[in-house]
Amino acid sequence: MSTPQQPQYPPYDPGRHAQPQRQYPAGPGTPYGTPPGYVPQEGPVPQLPPMQGMPPNRPRRKMPTWLVITIALLVAVALNIAIIFGITKGVAQLIRSAGEYGSTNNGFTVHSATPPPEPAARPDSVSAAFDKYYTQQYVWKSCDQGDGCATFTAPSDWSDPDSKPIELHAAIHFAEDYAMGTLFINPGGPGASGADWLNDFVEYTATDDLREHYDIIGFDPRGVADSTPITCGTDTTLLDDYFLADPITADNLDQSRAIAQRFADACRTSSGDIIDHVDTQSVARDLDMLRALAGQTRLNYLGFSYGTYIGSTYAALFPKQTGRIVLDGAINPTEDSATSTIEQAVGFEKALATYLNDCIKNDGSCPFKGMDTNQATKEIQSWLATADTKPWPTSSGKRVNGITMMYGIILPLYSEDNWTYLTQAFKELKDTGKADTLLLLADTYLGRNENGKYTDNSMEANLAVNCLDDPPTSDMARQEAIAKELGEKAPTFGRFMTYGNIGCEALKQDRSGIGKLDYSAPGASPILVVGTTGDPATPYQAAVNLAKLLESGVLLTYKGEGHTAYTYTNSCVAETVDDFLIHGKVPSSDVTCG
Repeated sequence: MSTPQQPQYPPYDPGRHAQPQRQYPAGPGTPYGTPPGYVPQEGPVPQLPPMQGMPPNRPRRKMPTWLVITIALLVAVALNIAIIFGITKGVAQLIRSAGEYGSTNNGFTVHSATPPPEPAARPDSVSAAFDKYYTQQYVWKSCDQGDGCATFTAPSDWSDPDSKPIELHAAIHFAEDYAMGTLFINPGGPGASGADWLNDFVEYTATDDLREHYDIIGFDPRGVADSTPITCGTDTTLLDDYFLADPITADNLDQSRAIAQRFADACRTSSGDIIDHVDTQSVARDLDMLRALAGQTRLNYLGFSYGTYIGSTYAALFPKQTGRIVLDGAINPTEDSATSTIEQAVGFEKALATYLNDCIKNDGSCPFKGMDTNQATKEIQSWLATADTKPWPTSSGKRVNGITMMYGIILPLYSEDNWTYLTQAFKELKDTGKADTLLLLADTYLGRNENGKYTDNSMEANLAVNCLDDPPTSDMARQEAIAKELGEKAPTFGRFMTYGNIGCEALKQDRSGIGKLDYSAPGASPILVVGTTGDPATPYQAAVNLAKLLESGVLLTYKGEGHTAYTYTNSCVAETVDDFLIHGKVPSSDVTCG
């Protein structure tokens, strides 16, 4: 695959697991019967619940025709970060044949002759006062996402059935053969659109077998994309001032607080009360409502990155409703934000060292030839330091400061398949003194187009969700200690992740509705936790810890590099996950692949 000489801007926009400069942290339906070729559970493995949902007599979907993608850089980056960030509209637009799907009852129906399933039961833990949401009517309509889209309503506050309703957007990809059930997917974030991901990348990040056997639903969590969104206005300068500000230090706290307060005021004014109700517990409650409306007695779910936090939270809230759940690129929901921040910074530090070692040894175009890994790291650190005071120029006339450069570096570290583009960026910087490729990569991460406009709300949603879920400590002495530890353990990236309390304190969110959960999820069905040993964004130890924490957790380890493991990395991982989701086969012990 050739590499373009001049970077071009991508027609898609990612979310992200977490953003620097803050600290991060998580009646029964109709049985399908036995599909052709179905393989039942084998051996002494735990029993998973049977699949529930729509009857199989549905028209088969028309297979998609992919538009031609001409920019090699963007193709490779897009395909390998799809499940890291969740991609918005534009890349590889699917041309589908889809009419209007719906009924006068509740359920996922695709043809007027196909009776929909009755809504599944509301859990006993959910008040009957919410029945109007659990039994609502809706329709699937043709749209530019998957095979159809639907809009649902949910209470803004799940503790108050009379609270203002919000909208939830979802898209569906109908099973390509025999649908044995419905599988919900979340690609990560927080802030990523599941509906857009379903449209653009389901055929790359869900195996053929999975797509044949499941109707797959991607939903936009509350606050995200086409659901009732978090928005902080349209002032690009205000967004840049907050997200691309110089690293926060003890010397510029007052200035940083002022910037954060202006941004927070804009967010609250533009978003309204929803800004206090985008926590992950509320998202998990929304997901249970969608499960019931899909006619599923139990939730089948595949979550990546932040999506694992949604999954583990769901299991803690609704253990009896858990079906076949896979959590890939795990977040430990019991870990405090400071620990998560430090571990992630160290994870990217290790990923950079691994990349540099490979670049020096194996890449003839590597700009660090003749150096060792430590020397190359020092040179990159010097480039970042230079950018703080003298931003790097680009061919467009834009300048790249330190934090923008940092975004451009960490994006390709999510997958070793994209290391070649990091090499291109560093070589360009060293040979020409320009940062065109780094700006391209940073804009991709931020969701900005060539005009500098933010094309989605993923950055705003990311901040609002993280601050509700796990706000950093306001103890400034502790923050100073965290900043020092970040600098020592992650000298390249740590300084961009300091004083995460500043933004959260400015938002002044109401957390009174967020309860303490038992994340061991006693009584839940077996849950498969997938961890990659070289994962920079969600370090492997988090998967180990989550699998141990869950009463029914089973660990699948992938020995390799990159963020998340399912589908495109290793056939062993794909087969193990598919056996679990499709055939209900639970590994009798922890599994290692790669």
